[in-house]
Amino acid sequence: MIALLEKLLPVLLTIMIGWALRKRRVISVQAMNELKNIIVNVALPCILFLSFGKTILEAKYIIIVVLVFAMCTAFYSAGFFLRRRVAGVFGSIFTPWFMGGFEFGMIGIGLFAALWGSENLPMIMLIGLGHEFFAWFVCVPYIQYKNSGAFNLVDTMKNFMKTPVILAIFGGLFVNITGLYQLIQTFFWGRALFSAMTSISNITVPLILMVIGYSLVIEGSSAIKMALYIMAKIAVVLSVGTVTLVLIQLLAGPMDPFFRIAFYAFLILPPSYLLPVLVKDNEEERHFFSQTVVYYTIVSFAGYIVLMLL
Repeated sequence: MIALLEKLLPVLLTIMIGWALRKRRVISVQAMNELKNIIVNVALPCILFLSFGKTILEAKYIIIVVLVFAMCTAFYSAGFFLRRRVAGVFGSIFTPWFMGGFEFGMIGIGLFAALWGSENLPMIMLIGLGHEFFAWFVCVPYIQYKNSGAFNLVDTMKNFMKTPVILAIFGGLFVNITGLYQLIQTFFWGRALFSAMTSISNITVPLILMVIGYSLVIEGSSAIKMALYIMAKIAVVLSVGTVTLVLIQLLAGPMDPFFRIAFYAFLILPPSYLLPVLVKDNEEERHFFSQTVVYYTIVSFAGYIVLMLL
C-alpha cells in the first residue's frame, strides 16, 4: 500500500496544483489553452519520437494496431446502436464519438507515464496508434459530414500527415527501422538534439497532469443522464475490449506481461476531450458532454487505482 501511495500521491498532488491554478485564477483559460498547444505540438511529439525511435519493433505489432482499430469500430457501432434504440437518452449525433473515442494524448500518455514509468510507454502507444487511425479516418469524417454535409478524404489525409503527434510516431518508426536513430547519436549534434528532446519529455507529464486538474470543473446538472452514458461506455469497452485482448494474445502470440496492464489502462481512459469542442450550435449539448467527460475522467482515475492494486 505504501508503494502504491508513493506513486499515486505525486500524481494527485500535481493534478490538484492544476485545479488550484484555476480556482485562484493564477492562469487564465487562454493561457492554459496555449499551454495545451505547446504540449500537443512540441512536448508529446518529443516523447513519441524518442519512444518509437528506440523501442524494439516486432511484426506482430501490426496485428495489435489492426485489432485495436477493429475494436474502436465496434465501440463506435455500439454508439450508433444506442442512438437508434435508446434515443430518449443516447439520441445525440455525438454518442458514437463518445463511445469510440478516447483521450489518449492528454490523459493516456501523461497518466500512464506518471504511474508506470516512461520506459513502459511503448506498450500503450501501440494501442493508441490503432486508435489514432480510427479517430482520424472514422470519427473525424463522420463529425465533418454531420456538421457540414460534406467530407473530403484528401483534406483528411493532409491533416492527418501534418499532425505533430502522427509525424512524431512515423518519424520515430522510420529512424528505428532504418537504423538512423543509432547513427544520429554518433554525431555531437545528434546527441544534443536527443538530449533537448529528452529534457522536454521530462517536463511533459507534470504539465499534462496540471492541465487535467485545471480542466476539472464539476457541476451537478443532468446527473442521471451522465451516469447512464458513463455506465454504458464502461460496459461496452470492458466487454468488447476483453474479447479483443484475447484475440490479440491468440493471433500475436506471447506478449510482454505488462501489455495486459497497458491494454486495460487504455480501455478505462475517458472520452476524447475534443468532443465538447466539436458540438456546434447547441450550448446545452456542449455543456452536457463537457461535464460528462469531466466526471468520466474522475471515474478513470478510480479505475487506474484499481488497476494498480491488481
